[in-house]
Amino acid sequence: MLTERSVHRSLPGFLLLALLFAGLAGCGVVDDDNDRLVSIAGDGGSGVKAAKLTDVHFFEFDEGTSEYVVLGNRVAEDDVKRDLYGSLCSKCHAGKADEFKDSIHYKLAGETPRVMFPGGGAHGMIDRACGLPATTGLTNSISDVNLGECARCHASRYLPVMEGMFAQMFGGMGVADPEGQAEQLVNAGLDCLICHAHEYKSHPTEGVIDEMAGTATAEAPSPTITGVARDSHDNGDFNHDGQPDLVIDVDGDGEMDAPLMYDSNGDGQPDARWKTVAQDRGLDAVRSIGKTNEHTCLRCHEHARTGYKRGTLYVEGHDVHAGSKAGVFANAENSCTVCHTAEHHKFVRGHLVGGDLAAADYTPPPPGVAPDPDDPTDLTCAKCHDAKDLSATVHTEKHLAKIACETCHIPWASGITYSLFGHGGHVAFGRNADGRDTKVIAADMYLTHDRADLDADWEAYKARPMLVWFDGGTSFLAQSLAVRGMPNAKITPFKPMANGMVFDRRYFNGETVNNAAGAPYNAYSMYRFYANGMNAEVFSALGMLSMTPDAVRKVTLADFGSTDPDVQTMALMQVFPNLVYFDKGSFGFEHFLVASHTGHDTDSNGIIDAGANFNFDMFGAANDGLRKFMGFNGPMGFPADYEWYPAFTGADDLISMKLPDGSLIKMFMQMKAQQLPAEQQAPFLAAVANYPAYSNVTLGGHGVRPKSEAIGAKSCLECHGNNGALATPTPVGRKQVVDMGPMGKLEMPVYRWVYYNLHKLTDLGLASSSEGVVSSTDDVDIFGDTAYVRLSDTSFVINWFAPNAPGGFRPAHDESALEGTSLTADDLTTKGGEWMPVLEPVTDMKPNYEVLGYQAGELLWD
Repeated sequence: MLTERSVHRSLPGFLLLALLFAGLAGCGVVDDDNDRLVSIAGDGGSGVKAAKLTDVHFFEFDEGTSEYVVLGNRVAEDDVKRDLYGSLCSKCHAGKADEFKDSIHYKLAGETPRVMFPGGGAHGMIDRACGLPATTGLTNSISDVNLGECARCHASRYLPVMEGMFAQMFGGMGVADPEGQAEQLVNAGLDCLICHAHEYKSHPTEGVIDEMAGTATAEAPSPTITGVARDSHDNGDFNHDGQPDLVIDVDGDGEMDAPLMYDSNGDGQPDARWKTVAQDRGLDAVRSIGKTNEHTCLRCHEHARTGYKRGTLYVEGHDVHAGSKAGVFANAENSCTVCHTAEHHKFVRGHLVGGDLAAADYTPPPPGVAPDPDDPTDLTCAKCHDAKDLSATVHTEKHLAKIACETCHIPWASGITYSLFGHGGHVAFGRNADGRDTKVIAADMYLTHDRADLDADWEAYKARPMLVWFDGGTSFLAQSLAVRGMPNAKITPFKPMANGMVFDRRYFNGETVNNAAGAPYNAYSMYRFYANGMNAEVFSALGMLSMTPDAVRKVTLADFGSTDPDVQTMALMQVFPNLVYFDKGSFGFEHFLVASHTGHDTDSNGIIDAGANFNFDMFGAANDGLRKFMGFNGPMGFPADYEWYPAFTGADDLISMKLPDGSLIKMFMQMKAQQLPAEQQAPFLAAVANYPAYSNVTLGGHGVRPKSEAIGAKSCLECHGNNGALATPTPVGRKQVVDMGPMGKLEMPVYRWVYYNLHKLTDLGLASSSEGVVSSTDDVDIFGDTAYVRLSDTSFVINWFAPNAPGGFRPAHDESALEGTSLTADDLTTKGGEWMPVLEPVTDMKPNYEVLGYQAGELLWD
């Protein structure tokens, strides 16, 4: 049984609630010369007073009293700002809160058998880490107003897991109707307007705003110039009168009498207001309510512009569907929903997209299983473009059988192909013409002011998509699980993506602990985070595991060969270092944006200063991330000091690694070959031989070009020539065969240390522009330039099964690792220097057709 005292002790810095009483101040009066003056009964019928009523949606707003008049009922504007759905929208749209909360736009995750991920549970921003925004929504829903918080887009003040936690905590503290109040609190935070208001400000323009992003501009509509939907915090003051709103009815008398507070420093006393991303609930937004359109969708999906995910644009000139008025798009109010049809707040996404965070409203069939062509929840080109109506000269039966439509019709992607976090900071790269991720992404690419600037951002970093076989299945690192010859697999274009993600370096010590089955596993593997102590109970309760907690804790390394993908994937986690879920707010830096609490932004524009001598603390941010997970202890009934994972003891416990290198999934694919008939094994293994070293991020059907701009429109050699799309240089990780005894001979990846000068790279990005990159006046490609990057002369094998094997891993500061760099250990960011070490796979450049499993003579005609 939770008591108030036990909750206080068990929730340091994250979820502590306290019932603090405060009063509410009034709000201002809005004036509009176009409004009509009428007389209405007021003051309980004791008299008649003048009021100015504005038509708003299907109701009215009384400017004299700052009240909405809905179906004859009066609702204070303050109540609407505190609880939009409960006080206003629900009067006509009853039941829509439950409907919306059952959709992916609220849940942020959806179970899919197509992603090979621990336990086969929920997948999306909640539990899958992504190296572009840095880790997951569980730790970074709210981080810092200047950084890329998950909540900047998602349409709720609180994460989905919070409703149950609020109920637990309210119950332990004696609050009346804890479940009902938790539901009401969460429903009050639903942001109907971010999709349904045509006029929506990126931050409220009236009243007191607690924090404002440095890149915010006055009266700025959403999305901002940085491509985000919202850019301010209200910290519990939803009506922005300078006082936290009362949102808890302690005694159940129908009157709210307490705000939502938490303990930010772990001393057991509430000291801070609950921080959320501010939502625009002003009169202008409310009276612009209507059906969605392209602009309202792009408030959040505008991230494609900055290369955040796909790097393809849904605007006229970049996508043939954008702005189209032909065929099914004639008279469409929203061209997005012509294809992504919506019903009950659920959107059709398509089953044959994959490689990104993979959350979808409708569960797709397993990988390799062809979707039903009559499935209304699937989305394909053939829904509108019947193959019988296509030109047979290009759309031959052979092409259509093996090649996805997007392969020819999405000829370019753009943006980030390598996002790198580590000790000291962050830097991102695009891919050059030789297939190397060495073009520094300029700060200018994140700030788009007009169409010409947007086009330059895209043009500066455009590159050919990588072509791989795809049957719908992807790994937890967004790698396709198909090769040539697999059923229902087609050649499909993806944006290549690698992440320099932060892992637990202690994995390479080789220390083991035993699980519930008595089997040893690496003490610092990703498996431990799922199976340690009572962790599995929490992930199971949150819907993130389809295996039982007991089954999770009894997985052994032998299960790597299991035919059950859930079990097999959990076994894979035993040979994978634990990913660090760091607190991005305390880290304080990404994509040239610097947290508001740092001293490296003297002009307060939200962007780091040129020449700043920064070294951001990844060690502290990693432990802060672990402390956030301890916030689950109280609600889950765990001891206050329960540790989800061993705390980090120093900066050397962390390591930045460029992943994926292709080795683990290649081993997985090779094991699949053993399940094939003998005559099929050799061709299958040959097809796996050049598995690529990058993630496959879906292009999502966007960036579609008309036939005149498609690959092959001018000549077949655009694809099949020596310099065509099929010959695009593609990085393949170098492997070395290791004799693993009873496990046989396995190919392990070859790695080496690469050292990046963070300060010079950041200054290069600040001094360059996309326009300059396009015109070649700004050279942002650092390949071979030792002023920016230095490569170790020493390479070594990473043995995932025996990471401390002789001749294998060595730390970045070892003399052998620093050979050929002219650097010393004191030059590294872990020691206060400016060179950030990153462990990267050694790659060889292969033509794309070899990655597809072809020989040159089969495909190249030039």
